[in-house]
Amino acid sequence: MSRPVWTGSLGFGPMHVPVRLYAAVSPKQVQFHLLHDADGARIQQKRVCSADGEEVPFEHVVKGYEIRRGRYVEMTRGELEAFDPQSSRTIDLQDFVELADIDPIFFDTTYHLMPGEDATRPYATMAMALRASGRVGIGRLVMHLKEHLCAVWPHERGLVLSTLHFADELIPQESFSEFSGTVPPVQREVESVLDIIETRIVDFVPQRYQDLHRERLLAFLERRARTHGLREAPAEAPESAGEEVPRVTRAGRAAGRAAPEATGGEVRELPTRGSLRLRQQAAREMRERTPRGKRAEGTATPRPRRRKGGSATKRK
Repeated sequence: MSRPVWTGSLGFGPMHVPVRLYAAVSPKQVQFHLLHDADGARIQQKRVCSADGEEVPFEHVVKGYEIRRGRYVEMTRGELEAFDPQSSRTIDLQDFVELADIDPIFFDTTYHLMPGEDATRPYATMAMALRASGRVGIGRLVMHLKEHLCAVWPHERGLVLSTLHFADELIPQESFSEFSGTVPPVQREVESVLDIIETRIVDFVPQRYQDLHRERLLAFLERRARTHGLREAPAEAPESAGEEVPRVTRAGRAAGRAAPEATGGEVRELPTRGSLRLRQQAAREMRERTPRGKRAEGTATPRPRRRKGGSATKRK
């Protein structure tokens, strides 16, 4: 079961009911990741300074509000937190309106409003009262450090909550130039369109409408996986603080490819990613698999280790 995105109470006047807020919609959009075509590894997004091109650590990133083009006023995280709305665990319904009076353009995100612990009976009481009134409760909700205008109304067996856009967030159609010179329609043409609409009037059944584009795309991806196989992403390189990892040059890679007999016919390259310790382990494994009498030309023989006193350690 999914986790609630918010917990608190819903009420007005003397009545308050413990409730939990759950997402009512699970988007089914097909998500793609950015991969490196050479090795299939994930592409990482980095914070880069636009002036010098250097990567910027997170502790040196501040927020700025653009007053004029190219002119910013900076604020620290502490200053921004002081302006955050007061955290509240209560949805106070201030007004009750007709659902039909709310223009659908105001609706943003819808959630299931479920009863909290030991609140089944008062929750059912409030849901039945709202259903009997035929009204929608309008209130305010603080979630994710943002204040939302919201509407609560009965749906199926319980209640739902939808966040609403504020009036000043909507863009009026009058601001678009396309409505500056509107031509009145011809009545005969309007009646012709009405005749077409009447032939297609049906009851709304959500299950009739499927995301055909997503279904075709998923079917294609399944066929591609069967015919071309799957590509496994390499392990991500661990971040080693203060440890410089040597790079493998093109000449070194060419030498490794030119000596397959050194590994019994198998071409094996040292990993170009990862910590120095892992590369040394890979090199040691390759030496162990190589017969002593069949070392490839140009392959350096491991030097014996030297003790602190300067004497060489004899090989067994």
